[in-house]
Amino acid sequence: MATYLVEHEHTDSTCPAQSSESAKMMESLVLGEERLEKLGIKILEDGKVTGEHRLLILVEAPGRQNVEEYAEPFKMVGPTKVLDLTTCGAFLDQVLAGTAKGCR
Repeated sequence: MATYLVEHEHTDSTCPAQSSESAKMMESLVLGEERLEKLGIKILEDGKVTGEHRLLILVEAPGRQNVEEYAEPFKMVGPTKVLDLTTCGAFLDQVLAGTAKGCR
């Protein structure tokens, strides 16, 4: 399993929280256990930036494609990125071992 960050933003006019119907639909797509299980995704942490139309969701999944599929509904209302993550410790181990140089 690998760790990914789903980063999403939308505008006031595309905000799914404008009505209870669209909020319920997004809730099932974002947090619905059946969908998460089908995609093999575990939400480790999620957050909505207070006062902004911005969501950050930390997930664990068997592969990036699973997370891309999970993130599709977000893309209907605004820009969405899926970012591959590693721990700082694992990255520094690579640097010290000479297998990585710099943050790229």
